[in-house]
Amino acid sequence: MHIPTRRRGDPCTGQCLLGAGDLSATQSRFRPRQCPGARALVGNGPLVTDRPFQGVDADDLASCVACGLCLPHCPTYRTTGSDSQSPRGRIALIAGVRDGALDLDGGITEAIDSCLQCMGCMPACPSGVRYDRIIAPVVEEMTTHRRGSRRRRSLVLSPLGRPRLLRLVTFIALLAARLGVLPKRFGAPPLSFGRAHARCAPASSGEKIIIFSGCVMDAWYGHVHRDTHAVVTAMGFSASFSEPALCCGALHSHGGLSARAKNLEERVTAELSGATLVVNSAGCGAHLRALFSKDPQRPTKVVDVMDFIDVNMDRLLAACPPAREGLRESVVVHDACHLRNLLGTHLAAHRVLGLHHRVLSVPDDGLCCGAGGAFALEHPVMAREIAERKYVAIDTVVDAGVKFISSGNPGCIGHLAANKPSTMSHVSVVHPVQLVARMIASKQGSEGAGVSDQRRF
Repeated sequence: MHIPTRRRGDPCTGQCLLGAGDLSATQSRFRPRQCPGARALVGNGPLVTDRPFQGVDADDLASCVACGLCLPHCPTYRTTGSDSQSPRGRIALIAGVRDGALDLDGGITEAIDSCLQCMGCMPACPSGVRYDRIIAPVVEEMTTHRRGSRRRRSLVLSPLGRPRLLRLVTFIALLAARLGVLPKRFGAPPLSFGRAHARCAPASSGEKIIIFSGCVMDAWYGHVHRDTHAVVTAMGFSASFSEPALCCGALHSHGGLSARAKNLEERVTAELSGATLVVNSAGCGAHLRALFSKDPQRPTKVVDVMDFIDVNMDRLLAACPPAREGLRESVVVHDACHLRNLLGTHLAAHRVLGLHHRVLSVPDDGLCCGAGGAFALEHPVMAREIAERKYVAIDTVVDAGVKFISSGNPGCIGHLAANKPSTMSHVSVVHPVQLVARMIASKQGSEGAGVSDQRRF
């Protein structure tokens, strides 16, 4: 595949970055577009717009020089070997459609739909291409104008932000899990119908913080909420939860459902502006930080829980001194893409866990696991192949006695747990704050705060 290098302001040539072996099979799909005003039909229904992707900034597109340094960091390119499944390939296709040189047909929509939006390409790009500003409006436009895609994603995400519906879905999933009929590929955590808030009384003194309840975390990861509360209160903070099932709209925004995302965002900003928010979901944390950065009049501090612990390391050490080297269990930390590529706080978990565990390095530690919001539901085969690649890297250190795989994002935790190979049945996939809570509990002689194994319900 040849991707044209375009000078700033040059029109797209209509050529695409396809490998030689791909050209014969895809020439008809990536044909030059002679009539810029023509409408294009796509697999999920008609895209009713005469000039697609005009919301993408031309300068952002032109900043890509197609050097290819992003390719090793793109999970879909690594899996398929197709340049149309890479950041530079997608940028060339988007530019071609925007400039009227390419038809927006099924091949191009497939290439765009398959992007996980992990943003692994951005830290690797020497030109500083803002891929996030390119892909987000494209996904939004495609989702808005394709009825099939919009309806499917709206249905999948409909429980989020609707507490009663979410609890109903949780109850059904809990029942299915009890009966042993919940498919493993869903990667469901140990479900409980109770809420973390009811079991966590706020501390009476200390600096006040709010643990963001979220929707998925609140309904399905209450054990992580309880451990988060246990850790921050042990460090001397007064912690309470935000309103139950308060959804920030991150998954809706990721899926291009901008109208629903905006409604949820307005509710969050109205209730939490000016607070100090500790977030234990990487995706929510990245979305909330971007959201509150738009309102400088009411500064709101949004911090990932592991970054919060890292910044207040002295308090953690007072509650839980470092473990002796010979007593440290081994853990592999999978850096959630939001923490690594957007927030840049991924090393906090390594530093914090390094006080009590032996943190092992694995090859390709920055590669996405394949969860990607709702990507694993819409592209299950590719998502599974990406997870398998991640486990191939982890397998290189399993002999070192790994007991835990840790990740700070619920989607990653569920996806890695669902695709864990049978050879790693002894390895638990957990949130890093669970390991911290476990160490504090052991130091204080408590038996209440342990690691909730993903293999048990």
